[in-house]
Amino acid sequence: MNSRIIVLVVCCILGLSVFSFFPMHPQQASAHISRSFGQYIVEVGWNNEPALTGQMNAIQVTVVKGSHVDTGKPVINALANLKTSVKFGTITKPVDFLPSPTTNGQYLSSIVPTKTGTYALVLSGTVEGQAVDAEIPLDQVDSIDTISFPQTGGSSGGGDNAAISAQLGNIVNQLTNDITDAKNSVNTAAQSYQAAAKSIQDQKDATDRLYMISMVGIGLGASGIIIAVMALSRKNQTTSS
Repeated sequence: MNSRIIVLVVCCILGLSVFSFFPMHPQQASAHISRSFGQYIVEVGWNNEPALTGQMNAIQVTVVKGSHVDTGKPVINALANLKTSVKFGTITKPVDFLPSPTTNGQYLSSIVPTKTGTYALVLSGTVEGQAVDAEIPLDQVDSIDTISFPQTGGSSGGGDNAAISAQLGNIVNQLTNDITDAKNSVNTAAQSYQAAAKSIQDQKDATDRLYMISMVGIGLGASGIIIAVMALSRKNQTTSS
């Protein structure tokens, strides 16, 4: 009887020893990364996790002076002398940070990640005289499709795609009709212009003909007058002799 009790006690002790190595509630690993620069610690990560494409998020930077982020002294205006930019692959973009409204020593820069993959924050400058020059990676950005329902690119969107295709077809047809109408209007205007030009030319030709007839008439009248004067002069000479 005593031996059974001893065995049970030993088993309980072993069981407690085993459970002591495994927490009852698994701890989620922090996605933020810390780097030390002299007496300062800079911690970088996404403000909202997990980070998803197309969703408003913010890059979070925490700067403290001390040996640990949780126990260090928050550094006020820590990024005043730091150049900050976000990097994706070979693409970089300067970003501005604002102090967190809730946590001293913490700074936020709003951003909407548009592609899946790993982003990084590039820091260059000083924090209270301490040189800081580093490229600190951020946690992986996943596709919004992992939690979207229904997914916009899936087969369930076939009806929407068909409707969009129909709308595009209608727009193309309308544009084609508009272009045809515009072409017909241009042709009509060209024909009207040609008719007007022909009418003006006809009027000019008629005016030229009238001018020539008038000149001929005037010439004939002048010739008649000259002939009459000469005839009268000859008659006067005959009478005198």
